[in-house]
Amino acid sequence: MDHSSPPAVRTLVVATDLSPAAEVAVDQAALLAKRWDAELTLLHVFNDGVWATLKAIYATERWMGSDPILVTRNRLSQQVQELTARHGIRARGETRTGPAAGAIAAFCREQNAQLLVVGEHGGDWIGDAVVGGTALKVLQRAELPVLLVRRPAGADPAGILIATDFSENATRAAQLSMAWFPRAGHQLVHAYAVAFEGRMRLAGAAGDDIERYRQDEHARAEQRMHEQLLTLGAAPALGSMLAHGSPAAVLIRQAEHANADLIVIGKHGGTALDERLLGSVTEHVLYQAGCNVLLVP
Repeated sequence: MDHSSPPAVRTLVVATDLSPAAEVAVDQAALLAKRWDAELTLLHVFNDGVWATLKAIYATERWMGSDPILVTRNRLSQQVQELTARHGIRARGETRTGPAAGAIAAFCREQNAQLLVVGEHGGDWIGDAVVGGTALKVLQRAELPVLLVRRPAGADPAGILIATDFSENATRAAQLSMAWFPRAGHQLVHAYAVAFEGRMRLAGAAGDDIERYRQDEHARAEQRMHEQLLTLGAAPALGSMLAHGSPAAVLIRQAEHANADLIVIGKHGGTALDERLLGSVTEHVLYQAGCNVLLVP
């Protein structure tokens, strides 16, 4: 297992469509850049296909004034100046052309960025109806964490839930979260279940038998949680919880109960089955959680 320390954040990229909804993500990225003394880049992806569609549907010459790319760059420049003045950070604006996910991933690789920040919703400017979908696509293409911002959480989130399936990836996600947000209270969350429980009931398994199987799964999960806590150093600010149920439902319910600021979840688990399952869990959490979500590759 790789025990190397997570990289410090020196370069952040925030993808923006310049809409009011994107401002929440931009402000969150600026606060993090100030907290970490990192450089912030505002990236706008200009999709030629969107404008071609607009021109085909609407009489754009009646209301389109200057070159859209020039307008975009001017708006980015103005936003960068405002952020620099307000937060005292190093910031710049960049534009790219093409499909959003591919252009964003490529830019992050070019800049050797340690974190990509995206907002919940996008629009015509960025070329995807939901930036959450873009986040998943970027995560598939780029090996860097992606922070989906739903609401302002400040530079120091108070409560963080870390999804764990006890894989190396989950351990790495926990290490990254504790390194980046050392002032926060962290809690490892694991959901366990009895395999094929529903079919067992249909086959006539007694309630006592199923309860015994649940207790066995709980005991195994408890032991693995103990081992993972030892691996992570069992920091005082690191708690843990086990709950019976589906992973996404458990995470979302616990986030609401604890009023968590952030859910941290890995891209995949250990086995091929885990990867398919946690991929589905990640997508459900990304779309359904009411708080911010950090996806860790």
